[in-house]
Amino acid sequence: MSDPALTTSQVNKAGKTLRSWVRGELVDEAKYRGALDVLLRFRAAHQLPLTKATMGLRSMVNTEGCRVEVTQRLKREPTILDKLKREPTLALATMQDIGGCRAVFDSIDEVRRVQRRLAKRRPPSRVSDYIAEPRSSGYRGVHLIVIYDQCSIEVQLRTRVMHEWAITVERLSGRLDTDLKSGVGPVPILELLGAISQAMALEEQGAVVGQDLIEALGRLRRAAVPFLDGGPS
Repeated sequence: MSDPALTTSQVNKAGKTLRSWVRGELVDEAKYRGALDVLLRFRAAHQLPLTKATMGLRSMVNTEGCRVEVTQRLKREPTILDKLKREPTLALATMQDIGGCRAVFDSIDEVRRVQRRLAKRRPPSRVSDYIAEPRSSGYRGVHLIVIYDQCSIEVQLRTRVMHEWAITVERLSGRLDTDLKSGVGPVPILELLGAISQAMALEEQGAVVGQDLIEALGRLRRAAVPFLDGGPS
């Protein structure tokens, strides 16, 4: 942890307090404010490590000759609180995606080349390969956790096709006030998104989308329409 004034115990205690607050179990506003201050300091401590990780990723992307944009972000305070609420066993100090950077590539080959280079230069502490094994929602991409200055930073590698799917799902999640990418939401919508992702993956790999999948897409789209139009949830 790059803020020497903060201990792991303090951060985790603050996380528990904030979880109780967002669940409506805590009414002591002074405790909430104190815990929120710790959270903001912990979040701010990720800024410099995130900058270093982003610069490192840009260097690796350029070395591989990939002409792509690399972006970075610190997870917003409401998003951190929502994650604490959704994951009751998650300790705040172990939340690994407070700082994150992303590169969006033209092909899966480019993703793999940069992934291999990153593994050699800064071996990740964890790798989640959602290209080899997509999430149940249909989300695809590679997530790697790298350590800079004792902070965990998430590096995301996607193709443009994967990114297009993910951005569309994030916008739809905001509209429906749910987390579709994590598999939370109306089942008909989740099934449609999964099938769309499957079809996009086949096309990206140069394969043909079979008639069975085409028919399934039509059937799933019809089933999802009432939910997309604000119907039953």
